[in-house]
This record gives sequence, structure tokens and C-alpha cells, in this order.
Amino acid sequence: MAISHNPSMEAREPADNDLELFDEIESGDVVKFFEWAVEPLTVVGREDDEEVGERVRVEAEGSESFIYEVDGNLWYYTPEEDYEGENNPFPVQNLVRVDTAEA
Repeated sequence: MAISHNPSMEAREPADNDLELFDEIESGDVVKFFEWAVEPLTVVGREDDEEVGERVRVEAEGSESFIYEVDGNLWYYTPEEDYEGENNPFPVQNLVRVDTAEA
């Protein structure tokens, strides 16, 4: 499954350390970002995508999705078969690692 990177929203300027944290997160880490109102995302692992390069597979509420970087901006994407709404991909800003006690 390849990401279909065709955003309807404008990218958000990365906050301090967004891109650095994206490069550092690994399997088992728990993350969240600005405007992500549901449970935090658990990192499943890193993998390659034919359209966007490296992506991070994450899981929340039993479904998998992805965080990835294009042109210095982070995006969150839910596979189309799992999400029929608008704003897919969704721009990511203020990516933070969550302590499991905080999650």
C-alpha cells in the first residue's frame, strides 16, 4: 500500500524539534501532535513508501496509519480504505513523544 500524497490542506511549519523527533522515533515509542484529539499513536516501525520515501507506521484505536516527511513538512496519512473523510493527509505540527504514564 502506497501513500497517496495529495493534500487538500496547507502544510504546517514544523515546530522546533519536529523533524528531529521524527528521525529519532522507533518501534514502541508513543507520540502525539497538535490537533490530534484521539489516543496517542504507538510507533509500529519504519518502512519505505514508493511515493514519499521513508514513513513511520503508527497505530491508534486498533487501526494503522502513517507519519512521513515531504519537503521539510510532516504529514499524517490514514489508508483510504480505512478513512473516507477529507483532509487526508493531515499536516502535523508539534510532534512530541509521550511518556506511557501520560498516555
